Amino acid sequence: MGAEAQRKLVDPQALARLRGVSLRAKGVVDGVLQGMHKSPHRGASIEFAEHKEYTPGDEIKHIDWKAYARMDRYYVKKFEHETNLQAFFVVDASASMGYAAEGHLAKFDYAATLTLALSWLLLKQQDAIGLVKYDEAVVDMLPARARATHLAAVTQALESTKVQRGTKLEVALQTLVEFSKKRGMIFILSDFFGESELAFKVLRNLVGRGQDVTVLQVLDGDELTFPFREMTLFEGMESPQKLLVEPELVRREYLQRMKEHQAAVRKATLEAQASYLLVDTREPPGEVILRYLRERKAKR
Repeated sequence: MGAEAQRKLVDPQALARLRGVSLRAKGVVDGVLQGMHKSPHRGASIEFAEHKEYTPGDEIKHIDWKAYARMDRYYVKKFEHETNLQAFFVVDASASMGYAAEGHLAKFDYAATLTLALSWLLLKQQDAIGLVKYDEAVVDMLPARARATHLAAVTQALESTKVQRGTKLEVALQTLVEFSKKRGMIFILSDFFGESELAFKVLRNLVGRGQDVTVLQVLDGDELTFPFREMTLFEGMESPQKLLVEPELVRREYLQRMKEHQAAVRKATLEAQASYLLVDTREPPGEVILRYLRERKAKR
């Protein structure tokens, strides 16, 4: 596949024309793998599973030769029953996640594509994936499994989603506090509209329990830039409110409030000792994943 064709395959507008999150995620994964192959950043890999550097006395048969080919160093993959990574995806399915700029994926569909692409990469490493989908309550809860067939269950849960109601992230995270006893990774994908301080309190609890938490704040390009020019009727997605607005009169204040919202989410995330990534739905999902992997490696 040529570079231009690959670029089109992972471009958000091209993905929006594809039906089904599974097909979109497959295109993203193909692009990520190709991007990693060409990346000048050695080590920006999909290797989520835990390894340790080879030391004399380790059995040669346990050397990960694929890791050696990428990094030119010997690594031994720890036994799966000891260190098999468990990753949960916490995905916001509230009504505000249904917003989509013309010709682009809705925020939920974009988040679902990221979730499935990352899940595929994790399963490729024989790591376990789980899903918590929520709005005002937990809508779907799938335990972490390392079987390839589990991807079908995650796909079904995501594709059957009807975004609706408000949002209570703390309910979803509290479920993980009670359910996830093993240390692992947690990805939270949400626009974080309407979230309370309680959600970040529970997030801090999870980090304190040894969970590696990454917050991906998913926002639409329209929300980030407010490109409207003509008189526009805005309708609340999680309320019945409607407002007829002259965009030029409110653009400056709106953009300032949006900037403050992003800053508040980022600040609360970092104070909880979690990682933060702003996700613009105009950016190819594959690029978001590669950016996440590069930033993750830089912190090690």
